[in-house]
Amino acid sequence: MDVYLEATFDLDAAVEPGESLIQWFRAARSHLFVDLEAAEPKGDSRVVSRALVTQDIDGSSELFTKVGDKWGHFEQCLATFPWWADVDYSTGNTELVGARTNHVLTDGSLWLASARVALNSLNDASECAGLVAFLQEALQGSNPAFARIELNDFNDSTNLDAGLRRKRRTSLRAGRQVLRGYAWVMVCPQELSVRLGGSTALEASGAFHKVIPLRSGGVLLQASETLAGYTEQVMERVFLALAPVLPEGEPLPDPAHPNLRFVLRDAGQVR
Repeated sequence: MDVYLEATFDLDAAVEPGESLIQWFRAARSHLFVDLEAAEPKGDSRVVSRALVTQDIDGSSELFTKVGDKWGHFEQCLATFPWWADVDYSTGNTELVGARTNHVLTDGSLWLASARVALNSLNDASECAGLVAFLQEALQGSNPAFARIELNDFNDSTNLDAGLRRKRRTSLRAGRQVLRGYAWVMVCPQELSVRLGGSTALEASGAFHKVIPLRSGGVLLQASETLAGYTEQVMERVFLALAPVLPEGEPLPDPAHPNLRFVLRDAGQVR
């Protein structure tokens, strides 16, 4: 039961690029890494961490272990807005949790941050609330172009992108013109949340378990209390509430990816 958490940023974000990365990894450290960092190898502990930072696409990389002991240096690397950075915690050959960031465009105008974790239970409200708290803290000051939390999806093309056969970069570049997709948890950027009537209207729609305005713009939307509660009926309500800002077109199932989840309707026909 692996969970994928992702946010995309552009130059319209409310903070400097490097600061957006620091916020993402700092939130991951306090919400996702905290127990594992405490178990960093001491004596016979099997938990190990590593970080990799690549400053530019053609540059050399810096690799170091015991990230908790070197966190200040890692944040200094993030502040320079590197081409790639990641942190992961593992035991043996099994990766337990990790976070990464990378530039999407070579000019540095669009970048992505993501994380991956494993849940003990999709019905555990406390575990699910922890994921939402992480995303809220990571993005509180940013107004990202998009963000989401999904189950078993480790691709920076959204479920809806796949169903509509939208090109990844087309979707990423248009993130403030049309919402890239919908999921159990997502962030609607400020430009699109305004078109939907803002957080008050979204809350009044009854489509969401929680509507959380972010301090620097945008709204975090949680469809149901738990991942298990994100049923087809809940997804339908979310789709209808967000249809005015979703891309037009009827998504089609992909036999090669049977776990993709979206409503089989054209958002342009329900506005």
